[in-house]
Amino acid sequence: MTRPILVPEPDRPATLPPDAGLDALARAIWAHGHDRGVRAMEALAAMAVNARHRSPGRSLLSVARDPALFAAWDPADPRHGPMLAVEAGDAGFAAALRVARRAVAGPDRIVAGADRFLDEGAALPDWAASRTPVALLAGFSFYRT
Repeated sequence: MTRPILVPEPDRPATLPPDAGLDALARAIWAHGHDRGVRAMEALAAMAVNARHRSPGRSLLSVARDPALFAAWDPADPRHGPMLAVEAGDAGFAAALRVARRAVAGPDRIVAGADRFLDEGAALPDWAASRTPVALLAGFSFYRT
């Protein structure tokens, strides 16, 4: 019987880069919530994961980059450029990446199953006009659709 030849693994970086879905989610929650604190980013991330679970077949990337969910992905939105330019070395973006990882790994205990959100001061779109928010947090209203 011959033994298999063991080939050493190539060196791996100490911190693996996030996958595209996590990166997109982190950028979206950073763009919409970094100025409101970690709790706001946690709520936005939980909401996005809920939206993904309610849309079978959609990837985290497609949900996180949906400008109907996160307006910052619209090139006309003033948050779009800064969102694309922020780098992993930015402390707020590093926090957003950690928040995104936790949201994907665990159940929503923050926004009561919400899958949409609005800034509290924004005009109500048609989809929200007949709904009551299920959570209010950090200047955001969260809805279950």
